[in-house]
Amino acid sequence: MKNMLFKLWKSVDPGVAVPISVTLLLISVVSIEILYLILEEGDALGWIHEGQFWHVEHLTFFACVLLNILGNLVMFKKRNASIQGVFLSGVSVGQGWTYCYSCECHVPPRCSHCYDCKVCILRRDHHCVFFGHCVGHQNYRYFMCCLFYMWIGLLYAIILNTEVFMTILHEGITPHSIFLLVMPWLMLVTGQVSSSAFVFAFVADTCVFGFLLVSGFLLIHIILLFGGQTKKEWFNSQFSYDLGWHRNIKELLGKRWYLVWLFPLVSSPLPGDGIDFEMKQVIHSPPKIF
Repeated sequence: MKNMLFKLWKSVDPGVAVPISVTLLLISVVSIEILYLILEEGDALGWIHEGQFWHVEHLTFFACVLLNILGNLVMFKKRNASIQGVFLSGVSVGQGWTYCYSCECHVPPRCSHCYDCKVCILRRDHHCVFFGHCVGHQNYRYFMCCLFYMWIGLLYAIILNTEVFMTILHEGITPHSIFLLVMPWLMLVTGQVSSSAFVFAFVADTCVFGFLLVSGFLLIHIILLFGGQTKKEWFNSQFSYDLGWHRNIKELLGKRWYLVWLFPLVSSPLPGDGIDFEMKQVIHSPPKIF
């Protein structure tokens, strides 16, 4: 038993286990607070009136958001975005291909090596430090959907925490309220607040910070999605693969791109294979003759 546990421990990649563990811990903390606010504070917040069960609607909405976050996260990890098992005998090296000295093979355009994943990723966008894995051609859909539902979940948590913020700021804008919102740890250590007030303030601050962070990431990737670009191409102002917003979305989210937001198990086949990409046609106008 000990040998089996030791082998299991040795097989765990810290570069993957640590980010995922931290992400799941944050999701769990925010989820627990949301459940507490829905189940215990419903009367105080005015959600539950006589003869009505609004808390059921809140629980249903929260369960849908949480299921999509976790489901897309699992599918993101399961989908292999690397070159492993992709190349077949007969695939010829074409224009724009490069040689990766780490993987010791030729790789297609838009494919680059990730030194964290230790492999080349097809249409590599970036290495996600929160998921411990690269975002590429095969898993971009699940990354976007997970990001979208995280944004919704954090916005929902902030709305539920409005009562907490109002309670803290009820005394007005004072050094006490500012320090409680900005540095709750310091207020707890110095004995200025109770443990319960610290927990609520800390989780509320985490929701606000997470919401701002996820909003920035989501905005950037919406721009990339509509422009048919990776981060590297965006930074280099390269628009070679921009086929128009509709085709760009289908290239990454699949033929049923309008349904992938509903549930991670919705089938939406990608039109491409991550190796060959159609490029934007540039129409050259004939020179003017004066």
